[in-house]
Amino acid sequence: MLRRQAPAPFGGVERTVDGRQVHVVDGDTFRHGAERIRLRGIDTPELNEPGGQAARMRLEELLRSGPVRIVPHGRDVYDRTVADVYIDGRNVAEMLQMEGFAKPHS
Repeated sequence: MLRRQAPAPFGGVERTVDGRQVHVVDGDTFRHGAERIRLRGIDTPELNEPGGQAARMRLEELLRSGPVRIVPHGRDVYDRTVADVYIDGRNVAEMLQMEGFAKPHS
């Protein structure tokens, strides 16, 4: 008898991945495999805006520093997984915000 799994809460499955297996797109988005993941709670400058390249480089540095815990909370209008992301128990969006990488309105 086959059992159906219940839909995953918050639009996905919480998991921990190797930081070397992610590809940073910009300061608040990265890919793991084919999945695009958007950090919840922060909006960083676009790559062509002042501070955009620095935000991307800082996110890459953070994600490469250890295992990446991804806690999905749904999807956005671009079909990206919106997630809380943690490195060593610390929220990556909060770290970026505290370091001054967020746009003023976020």
